[in-house]
Amino acid sequence: MARRSRPGEGPRRTPPRTPPPPRTPPPPRTGPPPPPSSRFAQRAVAALLTVLLFGLIIFGAGAAADAADGERWWGYLIGGLFCVVMVAAALRSRQR
Repeated sequence: MARRSRPGEGPRRTPPRTPPPPRTPPPPRTGPPPPPSSRFAQRAVAALLTVLLFGLIIFGAGAAADAADGERWWGYLIGGLFCVVMVAAALRSRQR
């Protein structure tokens, strides 16, 4: 009776992995610095996206609470508390 081969036996079907070549650092940035208005625009977009995300969390929690037990205000409260905790954590990590 022929012996069954096990998964670890037999020839390799794939060649062994070779380590990737070392990465060279990117060249230094050249050119003028970005204008101050671009920093303001970036912060404005970040603030807008943060407000939209918090609104999605609050109203999503309200909709979930309404679907679960019919009291939407509990969801608004839980979503708002969640956002307050996120803001407090961001401010606390900013100080360190």
